Amino acid sequence: MKNVVPALSTTVVNESAKEWVPRSFGDFLHELQRLERLFNREDNLLVFRGHRKREWLVDSTFVRSIKSKLFGLEEHSKFSRRLSDSMDLHRALLNLFLLKFGTLGHPSKELTDLETARGIDPWFELMKRIQQHPDEMQDGPFLLRGTNMLDWTKSSDIALYFANDNRIGDGAVYICDATATGKTLQIIPVGEIIEKMNEDGNAGKALGIPLMFHPANQILNQRAKNQQAIYFAQMELRVDLETIWREQEKELAGETIVLKLVLPSGTESEAKEYLLGKGITSEFLYPNN
Repeated sequence: MKNVVPALSTTVVNESAKEWVPRSFGDFLHELQRLERLFNREDNLLVFRGHRKREWLVDSTFVRSIKSKLFGLEEHSKFSRRLSDSMDLHRALLNLFLLKFGTLGHPSKELTDLETARGIDPWFELMKRIQQHPDEMQDGPFLLRGTNMLDWTKSSDIALYFANDNRIGDGAVYICDATATGKTLQIIPVGEIIEKMNEDGNAGKALGIPLMFHPANQILNQRAKNQQAIYFAQMELRVDLETIWREQEKELAGETIVLKLVLPSGTESEAKEYLLGKGITSEFLYPNN
């Protein structure tokens, strides 16, 4: 998103955080829909993610659970600078991830058979299932919840649903220009990427920027389909996606990769009514499949 600024003079801008704060739900929709009109074009792809708490970081469930269980950190807390610069933490997080995805868990034979028959990526399908059905997955020891993938959506309305669901106070919708992140859409199988993470990470190398996954061949998961899901993998487990993208932006003149649009407190009912009018309900987003 090049040289992006709010449409409304009443929208408060925190320039350092790329955070916009509209004064009402109507203003929020105006800003959101204008961004879509301007930047969701054939040569650009905007994707969206909703948080029901404004202060939450763009961290994966795997990282959030480790922060909570091992370090006693809140979901909106970052690792201290001393920890985030530590190679010991880098290797510890990576090896916990590799313990879960490789030693404790791996794709079923049914999934691996589909790799040859239909070109399905078995590791991606395993992780997608964990993301979409966390309640049914045997998800390992308590500290190893989730995956390093984060669910995003091509629909701003669906992101708004997740930002408003059970919300009390300010929520947020993140808008990411996936085109501005560079060539991050992956055609390399997830299993090969995990092997590369093992090789590079344990050699002390950085694991790089977030990678986007939306394979052409997928097993139909109605939840993922209805949610218009796209997934970003958190490669550097010490640092949330927004922080990494902010660093990338410093190298891109006038380019914004990610913007945080605050959903103001007190607008819960208005947002719910708007979404009902669009047919965006829990029954639609969470069909049994």
